[in-house]
Amino acid sequence: MVVGEPNDVRLKNLNGQWIVQVVENGKVARHSFSAKAVAESYAEFQRVRLGLPGKPPIWEDNPVDGHPERLREISDFIINDVLDLAEYSDRGIVTTIVDSRGVRLRLHLTVMTSELLCERIATALERRYAE
Repeated sequence: MVVGEPNDVRLKNLNGQWIVQVVENGKVARHSFSAKAVAESYAEFQRVRLGLPGKPPIWEDNPVDGHPERLREISDFIINDVLDLAEYSDRGIVTTIVDSRGVRLRLHLTVMTSELLCERIATALERRYAE
């Protein structure tokens, strides 16, 4: 059990097998599939069943592996839209952002992380567009 975790569905490729992780009411279940398309279909069905928006993300254990130089290897996520959805979790509020290809990213924000995010964005924009 994962106490306090919001319901979620994720995909992962592990040694040629596609794993679908479903978190429902604090319980984690994992299902493996040989074909990516079948795993994606199953994951999408679970997302619809749980009332979750968007396409299930493919999760990484730790994409940076503690090496800051690897941050540059993570592809950019260009925000095209911020959906006006009223979602809440035990961690705070859930904001869904969408890129130009329609891929959705769900951000789980607390008061602290949302203030920090807004502060960092505002500072970066001031630096970029300051006269």
